[in-house]
Amino acid sequence: MRCILLLVILAGPHLSMAQDDYPYPSLSPKGTITQAVGNTEISVVYERPSVRGRKIYGGLVPWNKVWRTGAGHCTTVSFDRPVIVGGQPIASGTYSLFTIPDPDEWVVIFNADTTLYGSGKYNPIKDVARFSVQPTKTGRFYEALTIDIDLVPNNAEMYVSWANTQIGFPIQTTTDAEIDRFIETELISGKSKVSDSYAGAASYLYFQRTDYQLALTLSRKALALDPNNTWTYNTEIAIYKELKLYDKALLALEELLERVKKRPYEKEAYREEDIKQIKERYTQIEKQMQ
Repeated sequence: MRCILLLVILAGPHLSMAQDDYPYPSLSPKGTITQAVGNTEISVVYERPSVRGRKIYGGLVPWNKVWRTGAGHCTTVSFDRPVIVGGQPIASGTYSLFTIPDPDEWVVIFNADTTLYGSGKYNPIKDVARFSVQPTKTGRFYEALTIDIDLVPNNAEMYVSWANTQIGFPIQTTTDAEIDRFIETELISGKSKVSDSYAGAASYLYFQRTDYQLALTLSRKALALDPNNTWTYNTEIAIYKELKLYDKALLALEELLERVKKRPYEKEAYREEDIKQIKERYTQIEKQMQ
């Protein structure tokens, strides 16, 4: 009887009692993050240990040994489209994230085996990407291990932060390449007959700060298909202001004003409000020219 009782105690609450009878929180609670990055969705699932006064790197997490980059089950990262991580291509799918910490350089590993608990059975043969990054000292103290994703238009930077140490690495999506291909095959060729497709491309190029001339060409194509596409006018005006071509910005505003005066509105008050805003923008640009 004593042996059975000892087995129950060592096994913990999962063997002997229901969850409601064991209200104590996990020491390394589950963390998740899902982020849309351009055309790609990235998801991270991990268990978040806390410092709790311990020495982390070179202590709890040994130097130069494979670490699960979390606690409990291995940390997983999912991509619903192919990406380039740390300069290396990775197919869409779910991968475990391992690291090898070092005071001066970390190795980051994406591995195909997502079933591991800890890193004891980690197999480098299943690596799909492996690269090095340099750690930095953080501006604040991270009590709990934190993985986050920062957006770099249509791409991302993933960060792993704990205690006073942080690593980061780039994730490049196929977004820009796919949009460039769409612009080439559907828009420049004139194949598409959808005004908003051209307007969206013009807006995309404007915010990318890549090819203003092409953006203006596409905006004219959008207006040829729909003269009342105010989205296009607004993009043109923004580009002309950026280039300090104020005369052309004013001409675009005058053209927009004529369209607003003639096109149908659900309520006349809406038309009057649009006219008011156009005139205010016109005045602002005139002041910039002085």
